[in-house]
Amino acid sequence: MFQYQTVEPKTLDILRAISSLSVFSEYRLVGGTSLALQYGHRLSIDLDFFSTEIIDYEEIFLNIKPLGRVEVVSRSKFINCFFVNDVKVDFVSLPYQWIDDPIMYDSIRLASLKDIAAMKLAAITNRGSKKDFIDIALLIEKLGLDQMMGCYHEKYPDGMEMMVLRSLVYFEDAEAQSDPVMLIPYKWESIKRLILDETKKFLK
Repeated sequence: MFQYQTVEPKTLDILRAISSLSVFSEYRLVGGTSLALQYGHRLSIDLDFFSTEIIDYEEIFLNIKPLGRVEVVSRSKFINCFFVNDVKVDFVSLPYQWIDDPIMYDSIRLASLKDIAAMKLAAITNRGSKKDFIDIALLIEKLGLDQMMGCYHEKYPDGMEMMVLRSLVYFEDAEAQSDPVMLIPYKWESIKRLILDETKKFLK
């Protein structure tokens, strides 16, 4: 059962509307919102859609324009970002193959846990946010770091595993950030300790 309490009603409305459009049938919801809808651990506000197929900006814009007030944040061949009724919505097209089939519910396509795990590990190599580390801790509990690293290698065979592991234990940027709104018991120090311990075990 999806954890709809993790997103605001207007965010859910936009998610359902986009998911119902055939033009976006190859896109899946990824990231923290996808994970929160599956496990209900925290509130999430953004909608990040990924696909291995490219849909150009004009086609995306024409299809989301009827949904309400649309503001263009940025546009390019592979990444197009908008605010739709004040909800941040990103459409990303990159040639990284999916590990698993999508999880389907009410016509909503969510990325699998393995795909989310690989993408979260890739995300922290740029700049790990507090919410990213919170999500990674949940993923460690569900999959284990060994399997997560295997998912990363399968999705991104780029030889960057050591950078991922270094990024896993670099919390400085996240320390100054405010906590996301959590729906389960949470302690930041416990999150860090779990990730540190599991990273050390992985490296042994």
